[in-house]
Formats: sequence, structure tokens, C-alpha cells
Amino acid sequence: MTAQISAYGRLVADPQTRTTANDKQMTMARLAVSLPCHTGPNGEATYWLGVVAFGKQAELLAKHQKGDLISVAGNMQLNQWSGQDGVQKEQPQVIVDSVISARTTRPAGKASQGKTSQPEQPPAYGQDDYNQAPPFSDEVPF
Repeated sequence: MTAQISAYGRLVADPQTRTTANDKQMTMARLAVSLPCHTGPNGEATYWLGVVAFGKQAELLAKHQKGDLISVAGNMQLNQWSGQDGVQKEQPQVIVDSVISARTTRPAGKASQGKTSQPEQPPAYGQDDYNQAPPFSDEVPF
């Protein structure tokens, strides 16, 4: 039985890429996901989630850097190990099926540089150019 998960958050460090013994590319990262929490500051809590990707998804994840917003979906698993101090530790992680970049882009296709721009205004319509009357009457005969 597997648990499917979809998460959206920021990378807390640059992803690390390795090659497995089978010569497959593997990329690992950590994701900070904000969750609603009534006892947390500002009504939020941060959940730290490990992300592991293989093959094509590993290539896509490796293109990101610390601070990028990404969305991942895949199988949830619990990674368990024994620390140097002998204490048993565990970290939830996602073996991703898909990685989606949440970077913002400008209409010209260039990535945003953090500058805020004014939203584009809709074209102005004159009274005669655009009829805003409903296409039906409110009067319903019985």
C-alpha cells in the first residue's frame, strides 16, 4: 500500500544530484511546505519534506535552486536511519512522479527578476461598444 502526496513549497537548499549504481541520475532536495496550524505563529507551521527524483524528473528537479517554488507529486515514504549518536531517526520523503516549476515568467518568456509590475489594464470600452445588459429578462411568466 502506498500513500500518494502532492506538495507545494520552497526548496531550502540547492538540489544535489548523484548517479546510482545502475547509472541512473538521482536528485535529492528538501522542501519547506507551509501548513495551516491554529497554534503556530501567523496560523502556519512549516513541514520539512525530503524529495527524491530519478531519471527525467531528476533532471527537471536539478534545474532548480534554493528558494524556488515547486510542486511535486508522488509516493510518500518514511526514510529511517540510525544517527551518529545511535538514535533512530526518520524523515518523510516523496519519491516524485512529477516536478512542476512554480517560477513566475514574464510575457516575453524571461524569468521574473523580483520586480513588481503593474497589472495590465483591460481595454476601455465605450457605452456603445459593449452592451452589458443580460441576455435574458428577469420577468418569468407563470
